Amino acid sequence: MERRRERERHLRLLGYASPPAMVAAATARRGVGDWRGACAAAAVDTHVDLRDVAAWYGADEAARVEDELRALAPDLLRRFLPRTASLALLPRATVVLSRLIRPGSRSPGRGDALLVVTLPPTDHHPQRIELRVTNSRSLRGRWHDLPDWCWDADAVAARRWAYGASAGRIAWHSPDGRPHPQGGTAAAVSTGDPGTADDRARQVETVAALLAARRPVAAYEAAGLAIDADALRQQSAWLLPVLAAHAPALPVLAEETRRLAHRYGTATWSSQDGRLAVEVATDGRLTVRPEGRYVPAAGPYVFGVPAPADVALLRWGDLAPDELHPLVHEALFPERTQAWRAPEPASGPPMRIRCGRDWHLVQVAAGRLATMHTDEELRGEFLLAGLGGSIGGCAAAVRAWRTGAKPVPKEIRKLRRDLFARAFHGDTDGLLALLADGIDPDLRDNRGGTLMHWLSWVDHQRVLPALVAAGLGLDTPDREGQTPLHAAARALATKVMEVLIAAGADPDAVDEQGRTAARLLAAVRRETT
Repeated sequence: MERRRERERHLRLLGYASPPAMVAAATARRGVGDWRGACAAAAVDTHVDLRDVAAWYGADEAARVEDELRALAPDLLRRFLPRTASLALLPRATVVLSRLIRPGSRSPGRGDALLVVTLPPTDHHPQRIELRVTNSRSLRGRWHDLPDWCWDADAVAARRWAYGASAGRIAWHSPDGRPHPQGGTAAAVSTGDPGTADDRARQVETVAALLAARRPVAAYEAAGLAIDADALRQQSAWLLPVLAAHAPALPVLAEETRRLAHRYGTATWSSQDGRLAVEVATDGRLTVRPEGRYVPAAGPYVFGVPAPADVALLRWGDLAPDELHPLVHEALFPERTQAWRAPEPASGPPMRIRCGRDWHLVQVAAGRLATMHTDEELRGEFLLAGLGGSIGGCAAAVRAWRTGAKPVPKEIRKLRRDLFARAFHGDTDGLLALLADGIDPDLRDNRGGTLMHWLSWVDHQRVLPALVAAGLGLDTPDREGQTPLHAAARALATKVMEVLIAAGADPDAVDEQGRTAARLLAAVRRETT
């Protein structure tokens, strides 16, 4: 976390995976025992009938599953689901949730009931997830298995440990709560001493310091894992960068590997990318080595749970205690009363743009790039540019904001990314807050689509009226000729298609391939089944 870019990525993950409004709504519903309402607030589609669970597994199993559902914090869970490099949910991944120590051991024949989450079919589908109950004996292939601190509201002690807290303090903080000086890692690196076995905060600090010093082998050892000596001697040039790439899981890796070994009764575990394996010896020692000859046909992945970064963000001032997820705050600051607040979306900072011989200030606000020029002046420059003329700096900035056309100033690129990322990750409230005072109807994503094309990713009942009022068209095509109705078909969002048609969208509009939205829907269904 010494690098600002790394901290920014974690902040984006927290904000996109579980936006503030989602956290508030899901927490409120869970607080009154409404687990279905909490799931709905967190974009989780539930397919759970407790009567069917009781009929198949028995009343005791149904009661246990219901207890887990009541404790389920789906907004917190979303932060730990497997994702791609672009932060999209990992397509088609299966994620197991359960408090059971060893699934299947209680009911060897029929198996135990497990809560299972399944992720979207592709990385460009709406970021909704599905929750159902399945038989522990029916798990096939590879899957992810999350510990209770990732999703169980009652797992307070486990969550405190996972987030890097000892009995008397949290990592990078003094017992009185004051953060350590930023960048002060030299002492921990020089000693390489993780402290006593129960000094969790010191261990997390030491592992992070060793990683920052580019000493991955020492970091793994401080985390309780040895590196295979032969592999290190023979393949160090390949192995060291791989170890560093898997380091986000390191602070919780040893405990997670032992948990999986006890849970599933297997001694060797492989990473999802197939490059590393962790072996659990009979005496409990852990050894990391290139996966090589061991490629399991089924079972959960190791390295599958990244360590939380919230405490490091606190230390660097990127998060305040009152901005923590309520369950995280409860675990880290048990004697403090949280005045929970959601970070407010800020307008972009003013930017200086060279426009002719002068420097002008421009600023993104209310879904528009405000300049010193009138709309008529900008339209005139766009017309001249279309005829082969030059375009002024302010007009070029407006074009970059609207379309992403290069050159795009860094600040505008970040603001565009944030706006469309909020839509992609389903942050309806964040999106509406950014657009509360209006929207540039000419704003386009990288495919040439308007925000109307993103209705399937957000609460369309709330967003559609705002977009219509702003003047966005129901049938405006993107660069491939696809209308918002086609975009809904690509997302398999039939309810959104119905709403668009009811609002006046043309069901007979065709894209560049001559397909109506109905034909595109049929094609996508064939591809994803």
